Amino acid sequence: MDKPLSQITRNEWIAFQWLDVTQMGDAERFMQRGFARTPDEAYQAMMEWEETAEERGVEEPEEEVIVQ
Repeated sequence: MDKPLSQITRNEWIAFQWLDVTQMGDAERFMQRGFARTPDEAYQAMMEWEETAEERGVEEPEEEVIVQ
């Protein structure tokens, strides 16, 4: 599944590996969902989420939403 970086949710970013499949000339980065992350990878992805905030156009980190 390909998605623009701006449409990937925090939970998706943390749960799955994402490969950059942006084509030359694209105005926005497109990512392709890969395999589920290991717990260590998920922790690292959680830290990286905030690093991509500016590119996604988000000034504040999203709040964690827990669905029961």
